[in-house]
Amino acid sequence: MNQHLVSILGDSYSTFSGCIPEGNYVYYPHEGIENVKSAEDTWWYQLLERRGLHLLINDSSSGTTVSNRVREHHTVKDSFINRMKRSLSDDGINGEKPGLILLFGGTNDCWIDNDVGTLQFSDWTEESLFSVLPAYCYMLDYVKKNNPNTRIVGVINCDLKAEIMQGMAAACRHYGVQSVQLHDIHKVNKHPDQLGMQQICDQLDAALDERA
Repeated sequence: MNQHLVSILGDSYSTFSGCIPEGNYVYYPHEGIENVKSAEDTWWYQLLERRGLHLLINDSSSGTTVSNRVREHHTVKDSFINRMKRSLSDDGINGEKPGLILLFGGTNDCWIDNDVGTLQFSDWTEESLFSVLPAYCYMLDYVKKNNPNTRIVGVINCDLKAEIMQGMAAACRHYGVQSVQLHDIHKVNKHPDQLGMQQICDQLDAALDERA
């Protein structure tokens, strides 16, 4: 494990063209948000620079859900709980394991009104993984078991359904994973602009210091 390496599993908020695996869906740069023009404008790039960290992988894909009930034009392979098995497995990336994993999802599950479900910490079924909270627990369980010495942080977007935000925070507590509830993020078309990206970076940076 390399303490200076970071892996990200995210959705549109964490994408930038050329910075995510081939085949993932890109949101940024986006014509509707003119002031996020380069990777340097993203929250994750700013966070890495500020803390002297390096990116191992940014497995983010626009429009993706944590659960296996996916958006139109996506397949189940695109969900967080399937992508995690290629980027956050015990094998790492080219044999490298990160010192920090940032899990930033649940937004699209909320936007397409996926079934929230209830917290479930074992005995997941194919059916249960179509609901948000069972899938989120399944993700935390997998990521923690396959990265036992890595600091894992669940980033929770603001403006989601209360039961999703609260449930994700409770799941993190159960697994001993730090959660960061974002607040007051400036957005354009529901996505962070340059100011919003800076706010995400600031809030995550402060939260990482709390549990250093």
